[in-house]
Amino acid sequence: MPIQLGPPPHAEGNHDVSTKRQTFSMDHPIIITFLIFAVIAFMYLAAEVLKPLALAILLSFALAPLVRLLERAGLPRAGAVILTVMLAMGALGLIGYEVGQQFHQLGKNLDTYQKNIITKLKRFKSKEEGAIEKLTKIGANVARSLDNPPTVENVQNVNIVSQPSFGERLKSAVGPYVEYFGIAAFDLILVLFILVHRQDLSDRIVRLFGQGRVSLTTKTMEEAGQRISRYLMMFAAVNSTVGLVVGIGLALIGIPLAALWGVLAALFRFIPYVGPATAFALPLIFSVAVSPEPGWRQPVMVIALFVTIEVLANSFLEPVIYGKTTGVSALGLLVAAMFWTWLWGVLGLLLSTPMTVCLAVLGKYVPRLRVFATLLGEEPPLEPDVRFYQRLLAMDDDGATTIVEEELKKKPRVEVFDQILVPTLSHAERDRARDDIDEREQAFVWRIIGDLLDDLGQTPETNLKSLSPEAQNAPAFPESVRVVGIAANDHADTLALRMLDLLLAPSGCKLEIIESHETPLKLAEKVSELAPKLVVLSHLPPAGYTTARYLVRRLRARFPDLPILVGRWKESGDPAQVSEAMTTVGASHVVFLVGDARDHILEKLLPKSEPDEPTKALVPAPTHPAAATA
Repeated sequence: MPIQLGPPPHAEGNHDVSTKRQTFSMDHPIIITFLIFAVIAFMYLAAEVLKPLALAILLSFALAPLVRLLERAGLPRAGAVILTVMLAMGALGLIGYEVGQQFHQLGKNLDTYQKNIITKLKRFKSKEEGAIEKLTKIGANVARSLDNPPTVENVQNVNIVSQPSFGERLKSAVGPYVEYFGIAAFDLILVLFILVHRQDLSDRIVRLFGQGRVSLTTKTMEEAGQRISRYLMMFAAVNSTVGLVVGIGLALIGIPLAALWGVLAALFRFIPYVGPATAFALPLIFSVAVSPEPGWRQPVMVIALFVTIEVLANSFLEPVIYGKTTGVSALGLLVAAMFWTWLWGVLGLLLSTPMTVCLAVLGKYVPRLRVFATLLGEEPPLEPDVRFYQRLLAMDDDGATTIVEEELKKKPRVEVFDQILVPTLSHAERDRARDDIDEREQAFVWRIIGDLLDDLGQTPETNLKSLSPEAQNAPAFPESVRVVGIAANDHADTLALRMLDLLLAPSGCKLEIIESHETPLKLAEKVSELAPKLVVLSHLPPAGYTTARYLVRRLRARFPDLPILVGRWKESGDPAQVSEAMTTVGASHVVFLVGDARDHILEKLLPKSEPDEPTKALVPAPTHPAAATA
């Protein structure tokens, strides 16, 4: 809905409303920014209500896979939900009972552990007082002398002691925990309600937010739910594995209560960033307390155990599992953890990853929230051609070359040419036409792409997946068959022809390239001398469109029967309109991808393997929808 700012049209003195009125739509950046800050303020003020609700939704996502599994086994939904919740509460109860027993055993020996820690720490204390200790003592003495009040003789101190009642003692003992019990009971009821009525809640959300776009809303909810459920399952599996390894490792080292530290390590790891450090610090301190005098072997072994576990988890396990599960980048998770901790405290830290996943999914499907998908998503923020062009503008030839080499390992040359190199040349042509880059930068782009093509020319094409088996095994071009490529405008057109030449090389076809600096008369003379079977006119927009049409017209006037293939690379306009404009002046065919140009040449000129079989079966159909319009 447009929002109008300014006086109404009938206001006095408002004679020129059309020039003074300003309108903002709901997708205006100012409106979106204001709404985001308003939502953050609402979440901060309503935290006491939203935190239990968010925790209940998180637990519902965690238990939903088991509920669905029990439903597939034949249980009714209510029975599956109750059984799932009972199993979860039973597992938590068993863990709590075991941890409590371990803590009880730990409390019996706290005095001994305290003495061991103090004895070990005294060894690090210097026997002589340092300057800092001396200054601290002096400051304390001065403060004590100033704070001591004058003494008054014959004054008796009287202390009034109040005896609390039973109700006050009960309130002080139980009161702090009543709130937590109430929240736990409220969350349990919410979890049961959400799991039993999850389909009804989904329908209500669709009606509330996406009745006009049911498919988009459904996809958003399904992907968010699947990502969060997978993340929680993987998170629990990884943390349980780490806790088991910690418990076994500490038992082998000889640390008492190894099961307790293993369980705590698994539980603390559910708290991002802070939890792993706490899970490491507790058994380390305990190992210092229980290790026999005077050695430090056990604490050192504990440090080595946790360092090994964290290195393996952070370097190999977590990036692979969490990156593919959540779809959120590591930097996005870190920034989100800081934000949610500031907003909701420790619970916000625990909920940071699921909440961030929801934002990333919303940004993926809702155009107005695309900023969240860009900032938080694991997908590269830039397409390969834009990354390659950005590296070239930064004069980083090594970084640019690395991008192309990595793409060549994953894709055939034809896709790299059409998806990275040709679009990069198009970016440079458009920026040069707008004077966004100078001639030196454009020449650098041409030089690096030329060097890459030189290197590829030294290495034969090994990935021929883009060709059909018949085309791969077809007979080679006869030497009498010639194809001439003409650059319509500048060196970028020549580089595109060099890419086409590399694609034609496996079939034995050699492309004779004529540079763009020749006059139309000399171009026609060279074409006449070479006597080609087909001419390819290469043109990269936006500049030189008139020149390209003029060259086509001159060639058609000079060679009425010569097939003329026009390559209008990386066309941003209407392909059908461009094809019609070129064919009206004499072009036989118009293509927009280097791969389509290669396929058209093979279709027209490649010798047939069988006389009765059409040549078109030897090559794949054009990939661009406008390639066959002319």
